Amino acid sequence: MKRKAFTVIEILTVVIIIAILATLAVPPFIKTMDAAKGRLAKTNLKLIYAAEKVYRNEVGQYMPYGGGTVGVTDDDSKKYLGLDIKEKEFSYKISGGNNFTATATYQGSRYKDTTITIDANGNMVSSYSPSP
Repeated sequence: MKRKAFTVIEILTVVIIIAILATLAVPPFIKTMDAAKGRLAKTNLKLIYAAEKVYRNEVGQYMPYGGGTVGVTDDDSKKYLGLDIKEKEFSYKISGGNNFTATATYQGSRYKDTTITIDANGNMVSSYSPSP
């Protein structure tokens, strides 16, 4: 007699094997994705830093931002620095004037309130743990 279908045991065995493989593969994948997000934030901060240096060379100081701190989505950073960074994982704040600092703050819940900061010398400090 020919068999035409899979038995329940065969299907369950395949499902269990797939589940075991998934539990082994998912955590490294998530860690890799989180590290990539940190690298993207560092790259964006380097872009902000480079744009601020160009502005400083042309005007003589970093962009003043009214003496306060602004986000990169604000009109001033778009208008004067040519930046329009759209990212969901980090929010960016820039302080200018006589001194420069840019900070990327993680917006998710996994690494809550962790930051990556770049200063006027290009030095970067990070509390974002999956970032290399």
